[in-house]
Amino acid sequence: MASEVRQQAQAEKQTLLVAENKTGYFGVSLDPRAGRSKPYQARVWRGGKLVSLGYFATAGEAALCVAQSPEGQAVAAERAAAAAPLTSEEARQ
Repeated sequence: MASEVRQQAQAEKQTLLVAENKTGYFGVSLDPRAGRSKPYQARVWRGGKLVSLGYFATAGEAALCVAQSPEGQAVAAERAAAAAPLTSEEARQ
């Protein structure tokens, strides 16, 4: 299932955002209530409010949902810009 999610993200040119949390993904949390068939919640900040995008069976599915959201795409773009290497001109400055 995890490889299918990665393949789908790649096909859609989406970035699954990693994070240092229990799920390993940005915007994904694990619902502490035991016995849920879909324990992973995808959430983003929208208009100053934390909004749920839904519950999913796997953390990867929830991460893909976050990646597909405008908020997730904005975070991916910010991270890519921050990680982009300097051009020779930028390095000289």
